[in-house]
Amino acid sequence: MRFASKTSSVIRALLLQSLALFFLFTVANAGNVSPGQQPGVHFVPESLISVDWDDGPAHAIVVEKHSQTLSVYECKDGFTLKHRFPCSTGEVAGKKEKSGDRKTPEGIYFFTEAFEKRYLSATYGNRAFVMDYPNLLDRRHGRDGNNIWLHGTNKPLKPRDSNGCVVVENGHIDTLAPYIRLNRTPVIIEQRLHMVSPESHAANRKGVTELLEGWKSAFTTGDKVKYCASYSEPSAGIDRLWEAWDPIRTAWQKARIAFGMSLRNVTITMGNPCVVVLFDQVMHLDRHAMTVGTKKLFLEQDENTWKIVEEVYQPGAAKPEANHLMAASLARLDRLQKDYKTVAELIAEWAEAWSSKDIARYRACYADDFYARRMDLAAWIRYKERLNKRYDSIRVLVEDLDICQKSNQSTATFLQRYHSSENQSVGMKRLRLKRVGGLWKIYREAWHKIRE
Repeated sequence: MRFASKTSSVIRALLLQSLALFFLFTVANAGNVSPGQQPGVHFVPESLISVDWDDGPAHAIVVEKHSQTLSVYECKDGFTLKHRFPCSTGEVAGKKEKSGDRKTPEGIYFFTEAFEKRYLSATYGNRAFVMDYPNLLDRRHGRDGNNIWLHGTNKPLKPRDSNGCVVVENGHIDTLAPYIRLNRTPVIIEQRLHMVSPESHAANRKGVTELLEGWKSAFTTGDKVKYCASYSEPSAGIDRLWEAWDPIRTAWQKARIAFGMSLRNVTITMGNPCVVVLFDQVMHLDRHAMTVGTKKLFLEQDENTWKIVEEVYQPGAAKPEANHLMAASLARLDRLQKDYKTVAELIAEWAEAWSSKDIARYRACYADDFYARRMDLAAWIRYKERLNKRYDSIRVLVEDLDICQKSNQSTATFLQRYHSSENQSVGMKRLRLKRVGGLWKIYREAWHKIRE
């Protein structure tokens, strides 16, 4: 009985101690909850506004210097915490300002290079990822330095023990590797994270989306005033872009060729007071689509309106002339459309010359080094002349024309319907063309019969 009584007393004491510890833990952690948070609500870092990739779940890495933690979030119908690891940042507190200050930068960055263990010294552990610090915004504010990496370590991990890099244990850097896509996965470094409900992102997401839609619409409609209004300080590069774009756009409109711009794989992140938007910029012209590049916009609020303060195409350590790349892409797209039209016209001329048995026009469609079915051009023309004499009539129809283009070569594939006074056939024809003296000419030809 005494034993049972003593046991009950011990159990009661343990229960009271557990309740006391639980109470103390709750009170101690109450200060870690951001203002406005409610128990049971799923909170995410305020810096993660939207990440939307076409080819599966997207990921973002968030580093909090205060707690010395690194977190991986997955974006698929909202943000979900996948991993959280201890990390080590610069041994000197504060935001990096210059080379050698042993501080870790704060902001939004992207990884530009990856190195495996065999390419690294022991300092960097199993692998390392290079960040694009300093970015354009850092340079705008006079910050410099280089070689800011996320890497592993062969030593025991200690808080605030790096020269400015973000360091994790070797096992953790290996776990992180599959989540990192160069020039795509953002790494957001902050002193303290502010956790908010996903709904609180709505206003920022709406404002940024409105800016992007207005910027895109102004460009495609040719509204230069509205386009410039998207920028805090329009650069001289915009004038040069418009000089290239205006005549091209006018020609497309006059020819009634459908064109437009789309933004794909859009990532929107925030590191107060700046928002960084990363996306693939795609121009569309009729049946052509061309990715200009992966563009990064830095936005800041001007009163209650977001404005573009810097822009660059990834990757880019130094500030390139972003508008020059856009102008070059537009010129190439225009050339592709003209080439497509020219190739299509040549195919129509080729079919008409064959049907009319005009051997001179027919021969003019071919390059001098043409070769097909073990015949060079001279043998091929003699063969066609014999058929022209043999048949009273010839009719060639081209259907479902598909043209695949490169800079100086094209391949035309189509359904060919052939009718003559003696026979008829249906088959797939493939013509390979190249530029000769600025003109498209056929230099290879293949055909195989099909049954309908």
